[in-house]
Amino acid sequence: MADRREQIVNAATEAIKRDGLRSISFRTLADEVGVKSSSVHYHFPTKSHLAQQVVSRYTEEFVDRLAAIGYREKTLVGKLDGLVSVFEGVIDTQDLCLCGMMSAELTSLDDSTRGALKRFFRESEEWLESVFVEHAADLATDLGARDLAILFMSGLEGASLVDRVQESRERLEAFRRLARALTN
Repeated sequence: MADRREQIVNAATEAIKRDGLRSISFRTLADEVGVKSSSVHYHFPTKSHLAQQVVSRYTEEFVDRLAAIGYREKTLVGKLDGLVSVFEGVIDTQDLCLCGMMSAELTSLDDSTRGALKRFFRESEEWLESVFVEHAADLATDLGARDLAILFMSGLEGASLVDRVQESRERLEAFRRLARALTN
């Protein structure tokens, strides 16, 4: 049972990253997974329930990737490069950050799904803020860690959107250069 639920979440995640939440239907997900649409409804009574699960799992996986970067990389530049690489990986698969994609549909989301999206961005920014605090002595700017975290995260989200349209990595590469420019 849990395996079927996981298959549905996987299919929904890929569909949302590709086409947005509005475009998916339980019937399409059921066809993709090879079950009846009633099976999708059994696991997720509403699209809102499904969206919350998708965002929660995506957030957990993203936070795990951030923790791995923090463990593997010891320098500020290394950690920021690692984060840029995560966004490059999304571009390489011709997708968008799932939470960035869903943010574009914010007005059609229920409060619980909005809360799950807020958690994704809050935890991402908190990780970045902790990186900037940890490496404060290495920074060549007077901007505070919180401001840098907000700017870096929102900038990466925007850069990945525009790079996808331009079929390039120019903006994400600019973030790599920014990381180096921020250090002494």
